[in-house]
Amino acid sequence: MNNTAAAINPNPNVIPFDDTYILYDSDDFLSFLSAYFSLMPILVLSFYLSWFIITRELEACIVAFGQLTNEIFNNVIKNIIKQPRPVSFGVSFQNDTIRSGYGMPSAHSQFMGFCFTYNSLKIYTSWRNLNVYEKCIFFSGLALLSFCVCFSRVYLHYHNLDQVIVGFSVGALTGALYFVILGIIRELGLINWFLKLRIAKLFYMTDSYNLAPVTLKERYEVYWKKLNQQPFNIKSKTE
Repeated sequence: MNNTAAAINPNPNVIPFDDTYILYDSDDFLSFLSAYFSLMPILVLSFYLSWFIITRELEACIVAFGQLTNEIFNNVIKNIIKQPRPVSFGVSFQNDTIRSGYGMPSAHSQFMGFCFTYNSLKIYTSWRNLNVYEKCIFFSGLALLSFCVCFSRVYLHYHNLDQVIVGFSVGALTGALYFVILGIIRELGLINWFLKLRIAKLFYMTDSYNLAPVTLKERYEVYWKKLNQQPFNIKSKTE
């Protein structure tokens, strides 16, 4: 560390939080856009948290746990392969930390590979109220989002193409395996057993997401049906 850097940051152990610290070219709009796509894993995890808080669906916790386990698996693989990031990226600020500074496989790509595969299998097997064309729209949206994230890692020089392809492939295999294991766990009744525990009842947890999801139209119709069944509904009060 030079004298200027030491004066600004006297503690050599203080480093940027790399999950949100993204380097990009300020004169390149595509580079700027890629920086936002690199934040997608954080947004996805935030969605899972919001999903659970609003609905108390156990599925949100299950998917989030799978994604986090996938991240740990990625760090293990990186420390085994120990392939550096692209030369143009320079020395990673993750070196000598609890996270790996290596580039193979790409963590972002592996995250999106897991996200795409698991959710695609969920849509295909559980969303029975959607037709083939509607399911294709969801698949295409997930695929496009995954491509944008993977592209951003190469465009920003955090990874090379091989690291991204391997990362997405590993994530896809992990997501498929996790989906199968979870299906077996549900068949064995372990999910229902967990929902009967005190902690699950305390948070009013349910596991209805494995069923066909309720559409906005169905929710709207249930709302008005319940409202009209009340002894004194809004209409009678106004008359």
